[in-house]
Amino acid sequence: MWEDDPFGGMEQQALEELSEAVREEDASQAWSTPGVLSQVIGQVSCAVAERRCSGLWLIDTTQLEGWERQQGAGAFDGFMGRLFEAVERAKGERDVVCLEGEGGDTVVVFVMGDAFLGEREMARLSTELLGGFERGQMVMEQALERVALGSAMVLPNASVDPRRQVYRAIRRARGEAQEAYHDQQRRRSRVVGHLIAQRKIRTLYQPVVRLKDRRVEGYEALSRADGGEAQRLGVHLFVAASRAELEGELDQACRMLSVERRPPIGEEGRLFLNCLPPTFYASNPELKALLQGWGESGMRPEQLVFEVTEQITYEQFVRIMPTVRTLREEGYRFALDDVGTGAANLRLLAELEPDYIKMDLELTRGIARSERKRALAHYLQELAIRSGAELIAEGIETFDDLEVLESLGVALGQGYLLGEPREASAWWETMGEALLSDDA
Repeated sequence: MWEDDPFGGMEQQALEELSEAVREEDASQAWSTPGVLSQVIGQVSCAVAERRCSGLWLIDTTQLEGWERQQGAGAFDGFMGRLFEAVERAKGERDVVCLEGEGGDTVVVFVMGDAFLGEREMARLSTELLGGFERGQMVMEQALERVALGSAMVLPNASVDPRRQVYRAIRRARGEAQEAYHDQQRRRSRVVGHLIAQRKIRTLYQPVVRLKDRRVEGYEALSRADGGEAQRLGVHLFVAASRAELEGELDQACRMLSVERRPPIGEEGRLFLNCLPPTFYASNPELKALLQGWGESGMRPEQLVFEVTEQITYEQFVRIMPTVRTLREEGYRFALDDVGTGAANLRLLAELEPDYIKMDLELTRGIARSERKRALAHYLQELAIRSGAELIAEGIETFDDLEVLESLGVALGQGYLLGEPREASAWWETMGEALLSDDA
């Protein structure tokens, strides 16, 4: 916790309690959790002996250990619940699903029938399992990146105890999963490096809309892997880059491309740029070049908004603040990103003096159905007003949620309901259509 909290320790505590209540609510959703191996081993071993079980596939999430320490047990349980739901959609009707052990992190699916678990079938399963997750939340992407999938056949052998056949098959499947995981990491590293070097990065722009009159305030630049490379990565571009230790290089490339390719923002619009903390370290030549190009293209400083994530360490906070203060004095604007379901830090809010506070999409989604989320959003709205900032609600996808946000007085919003992320050319075409309509 930062020292000398300018909003007062009681306010910090109240905000943390609200955030924790929302996290607990999200984690307590009713997930359909399977039993454990010890409960189904008799049924499965009989099926093996009777040649009704042809093999198994296994989902190894042991790599999530570090992720769980950082995000908490509730986040882990929520992720596993979504994984169980995905397994139910992907498995066969007669297949048997279980956890390897009580409180474990390995899911086993026994295939009842003559299905052959070849490479093509495993690729299909991987796509169905991981592709069914809701994208866009970086924390979830970071978890997906750590999931490994393996399989093993169970061949009939009357001279071997069917129980031991099952346990040995599980060991083989886990070994295959780990080997496939490390091979995948190496492939991802090469793909990310190639994307950065060749600038094969899609730049999309999502409108930030003023809720009162639906006027576009500006656009947030979003970067994605280009073409078939996205499928080869299987996870968000920045998640893959982080594992490949190329996050900084990717961040710089995306930022430059976002400015170069920007849509029509006019004389009053804003361009919102996501930035990792090292962007603002002293004497960063990339930042200087970006700002020089921004000015030379006729854009004003106040039209550029740097988004700084709330997930920042104290050491990073100390290093970036001199540059942040200088940029603020020059007229550039700042947004504090990902605020809501994490423990918002009021000292960071006070020191950064953001023009915008961006409410995390997990807080926005389902706010019409959650009293706790509404209470937290109301609190953030009050903080925004007191700190001279405007609140932006991300992830608006339903009219019910939009209505609640408007009733709370939230100034700005983002989400598929208000406008999908599109390439700059599409926004230029939209502007042209609007001009033609006005002329008519």
